[in-house]
Amino acid sequence: MPWAKQTWSTGRYDRGVRAPLITITCDCGASVEVPYAERWKCGACGKTWDTGQIPHADYDALLQGVRRYRLLVLGPPLVLAAILVPLAAVKGLQFAFLLFVFLMAYALLVVPQLRRRASKRMRDSTKSWKLRPE
Repeated sequence: MPWAKQTWSTGRYDRGVRAPLITITCDCGASVEVPYAERWKCGACGKTWDTGQIPHADYDALLQGVRRYRLLVLGPPLVLAAILVPLAAVKGLQFAFLLFVFLMAYALLVVPQLRRRASKRMRDSTKSWKLRPE
């Protein structure tokens, strides 16, 4: 899948994040996932759909949410690993075990809540998107 770096969001650092695909369900029932700002022509009925109808600000907010989720899921475990791995190498293996316990607790207790909150935020932000065939 292509990795997208949005050029229209300026003024801040944008690390290349895979842009979420937009699911289009045609009136005839055909469904497909299409990248933002691209057209799709239904093979069954011939209607053309354009995801560029979605406002840039709305899609940018969606991308920002994806970046935030990625940072919240990967950031704390990486910080813990950066601290506890050198301690395990110098002081003893008990720090490696501690890292394992912390990572398991984080993955089992925190990440599911982050995922639920991010999914709800994405669903709420995309409710106003009503694409029309051209």
